[in-house]
Amino acid sequence: MLGYTLHCMCPCAAFDLMHLRAYRFRGEKFGRAFLRIYNCRKCTTCLESDVLIEVTGFSFCLHKFPLINCSPVLRKLISKYSYDEINVCTFALHEIPGGARSFELMAKFCYGEKIELTSSNAVPLLCAAHYLDMTEDYLEGNLVTQTESFLSEIILSNWKETIIALLSCETVFHYANELDIISACLDSLAYKVVYGKSSYPHLQQKMSWNGIAYMDQTPPNLLGSGSSFDWWFDDISLLSLHLFKRFIGLLGAKGHDPVIISNAVIYYAGKYQPGLNPNSTGNWPIDQRMFLEEIVSLLPVQKGVTSTKFLFSVLNTSLMLNSNVKCIESLEKRIGAQLEESTMEDLLVPNLCFAEEKVYDISCIQRIIEQFVKENFHVSEVACNSAGDKCLTEADSKQFAKIEALAKLVNEYLLKISTDTKLTFQQFQSLASAIPTGMRPSDDEFYRAINSYIEYNPQLSDEQKEQLCQLIDIKNLSEDVCREVVQNEKLPLRVTVKALFFEMRHLKRSLIELETDDGIQTVTGTETGNEIDSVEGRDLVTRCGQLQKECQNLKKEMKRIKKAKKVKKANITWGSFFVNKFCSGGRVVKALLAAPNQL
Repeated sequence: MLGYTLHCMCPCAAFDLMHLRAYRFRGEKFGRAFLRIYNCRKCTTCLESDVLIEVTGFSFCLHKFPLINCSPVLRKLISKYSYDEINVCTFALHEIPGGARSFELMAKFCYGEKIELTSSNAVPLLCAAHYLDMTEDYLEGNLVTQTESFLSEIILSNWKETIIALLSCETVFHYANELDIISACLDSLAYKVVYGKSSYPHLQQKMSWNGIAYMDQTPPNLLGSGSSFDWWFDDISLLSLHLFKRFIGLLGAKGHDPVIISNAVIYYAGKYQPGLNPNSTGNWPIDQRMFLEEIVSLLPVQKGVTSTKFLFSVLNTSLMLNSNVKCIESLEKRIGAQLEESTMEDLLVPNLCFAEEKVYDISCIQRIIEQFVKENFHVSEVACNSAGDKCLTEADSKQFAKIEALAKLVNEYLLKISTDTKLTFQQFQSLASAIPTGMRPSDDEFYRAINSYIEYNPQLSDEQKEQLCQLIDIKNLSEDVCREVVQNEKLPLRVTVKALFFEMRHLKRSLIELETDDGIQTVTGTETGNEIDSVEGRDLVTRCGQLQKECQNLKKEMKRIKKAKKVKKANITWGSFFVNKFCSGGRVVKALLAAPNQL
């Protein structure tokens, strides 16, 4: 902490200095002329005190002349309460900034005593000097001028001392704010962060100001952490929330890197609210919800500058604390803009609504996914209306890759929550349809999620199962999964028949490729080609036999459904066409080769 001594050089202020003497009497000797006796401060001169001033529980026994010589405010008060020359003038100054400590320094200055200015007492003393109007207009070299010089030339040029001075503003916040002392300190700190810390002093470095040498005695807890971008995080985290908020605003106004600003906010939040850090634990203070909402408002709005994991952590806490709608919507929007960076664990937001018994908060995740789709609407529309991503620009192709990555993540999430028996059909259906058709690179995992939900919810009606299965793009299933769908008895018959049709198309394509390969192999006449032809041919014949049996079973099932009249006429007509077309005994291979491209 910096130290500097000053005293009033006015001849009048040297009031009776030749007669001042210091002594110890039931108390502590303080300087040359002030004696501390419990809560009393007394100037030890040959003259009796003629003014008694009460300041926040302390009594100051002083003399009128030195006080009225430096302060017009004290002059008026002394004049007002001096009823006669016999009785001591008595009044109170409980509202003076800095309380008894600042008033004692001010009184010593008036008596010509040397006072030590430091970064911790300069701001309260300056506020007290302004309160008593101790300006240059009233007396040359008055307290305001000397304290302001110390603040501007010594404190504001030094990072650590500015921090200490800013912390001291808390006790005199109203006055320091009106005098723009807080703004000056914050602007000095912001300038050093944005443009470098060239004025950052070394510890124990001897410096001088106005010819007076002093030592930088910065406390150990204010030591810097190095030259990296986060060297100032720990120091700034000492500030109260309202000062930290103003400081972050200044950094943003000066165009500082939003990534660094975001990291500073996260560091501050993790220090005072350990619950915001997924890797730490801690107790929440009383004003936890207000603090959380302020932290959210301080995070930069730019996409990708704040960790998605941190945003999810804050979102979980916001839901737990029942934060305001604006805060939660802001978090959901930020997460939705960069949802591709999230993981499965991030999406598992616990349900904190006691009215609903489901394990996870599905509505929250659905809103976040919808926000992501909304932000990438152009890319999804172009991708759905074009063959592949050939029509996409390079930038759109990257965005489309992110959408595909998210689609995989959502499929995993659906599979995870499908085992929750408390999850309603409407909620699962809404979430399953959040990703537009065509955005998934493969529907295999999507099918497994829907199938899992159907298995864990046997109470679903055939119509509900049909609605869920309509979300599956059968064309986007692999051959193995398509075969699995055909054999799945829990799925609606329409879905099974549709899957069978596409499996036959896959088989038809394989037969055509086999014939092409066979022609090439005939020309080359290689032994390896004949061997491959033999193996693949046997596999295809075996699979054709299996499909023939499956078609016969489907034909029987369709006849049973017709008798029971449980299927709509349109479905029966379509199914009859399919069976008659492809399921006649001994004609499977021929039908496959001649089947029209439908669906």
